[in-house]
Amino acid sequence: MTLFDSENEHAYFAHQADQAIDAEPTVYKSRRFHLRWTKVLALVGIILLVVIIALGVWGFFWLRSKEARMKLPAAAAVLDPKESGQPETTLVIGVDKGSVPGEVESRSDILMLVSVSPDGKKSAVISLPRDTRTTIAGHGTQKINAAHAFGGTALTIQTVKEFTGLPINHFVEIDFNGFKQIVNAIGGVKMNIPKAIHDKYAGDVPAGDVVLNGDQALALVRARYSMASGDLDRVKNQRNFLQAMLGTVSRQRNPFKVMSVVDAVSKNVKTDLTFLKMLSLGRRLHGGNTQMSTVPGEPKIMGGLWYYIVDMPAFRQMLSTFESKQEVPQDSTNQANTAQASRSDISVAVLNGSGTKGLAGEVATKLKAAGYGNVSVGNSASKYSNTTVYYGGGDESKAQTVAGDLSGVKQPKVEASAKIASSYGSKVVVVIGSDYSQ
Repeated sequence: MTLFDSENEHAYFAHQADQAIDAEPTVYKSRRFHLRWTKVLALVGIILLVVIIALGVWGFFWLRSKEARMKLPAAAAVLDPKESGQPETTLVIGVDKGSVPGEVESRSDILMLVSVSPDGKKSAVISLPRDTRTTIAGHGTQKINAAHAFGGTALTIQTVKEFTGLPINHFVEIDFNGFKQIVNAIGGVKMNIPKAIHDKYAGDVPAGDVVLNGDQALALVRARYSMASGDLDRVKNQRNFLQAMLGTVSRQRNPFKVMSVVDAVSKNVKTDLTFLKMLSLGRRLHGGNTQMSTVPGEPKIMGGLWYYIVDMPAFRQMLSTFESKQEVPQDSTNQANTAQASRSDISVAVLNGSGTKGLAGEVATKLKAAGYGNVSVGNSASKYSNTTVYYGGGDESKAQTVAGDLSGVKQPKVEASAKIASSYGSKVVVVIGSDYSQ
């Protein structure tokens, strides 16, 4: 080997060594960069985890504070504990105060019993009409909705327990005015309204597929004077609306909207349930495996007052399957024959006893527009304070139909008088009183 070769070889290895030395700082910088970002990402992850935990804790206590607002100890005290292997029964109460001008007492306008099977797979609902005739402890024979005016939620629960013989494990009470806030908080409730509603006292609701706002929702659950079957139609509307609203609530995913709904619910609902249990109940009611019906019976006038008289043998049979199987017959098969008489076959004499000139003619025009075929007009021999509907023997159902179509008075008197009816040659005679509003 020559000196030249030796020198070249030495230079070659020296060059390789220099390259290795030069490469070492590059590897070190890359690793240092990687370690720095790993630490940053780990720190960000820890911060996010802390934020999530903090929000979770805040949300838990925030929700608990809202639930505490809904508690009603006096009502909870009359509830029955749920026994193992038995169905869970909840009473849903809709309280209305303000549908009648000057009204100061609150009455239960919605009464629904919800039974859920022990395994949670089946449920059934029974609606009790507000005018159901029953006995209220300490107050004798009354309409069932008066229990709330006499003793609030606790007496309402106790009255329903005594009337049905069922244990009640939970309750949910909704203020009607709260419907507006809850509906607006969720951005409206989509429903199909088969026929437009124009109710002088409740309000207007358009027909078709509509998204109800708060005012329209309130009108829907209140309307009865413009409904063909009065209170029975209103019961169905209330059930359908609650189903639709609960379904809309259960589908909410927007956290800000959910918070708005929770806040609105906490201000307008009283219950012993948590929000999660209420949501679970709502999902069951909105599901397809829930049977719904109304207490069997028929409306009747007793002592000049409207009552819903329950067919007790049929009701006891309904309660048996409701409690044991969570099954109830459909309204179409369980309701008594309460179809209103055909308006075209009812002859009506309208007499003005109000002292307001031309009022009888206005009422007669409205009755003709409603389908009455034979309507006459006259003046009463004396003034009347209260609008009164007279009927001859066997025509009580016709008088009820006419009374329900008088839009200017909430609850006219209905009295049997074959003498008055025959003297005017009509099946029904309406005397307009000073309580009739135009």
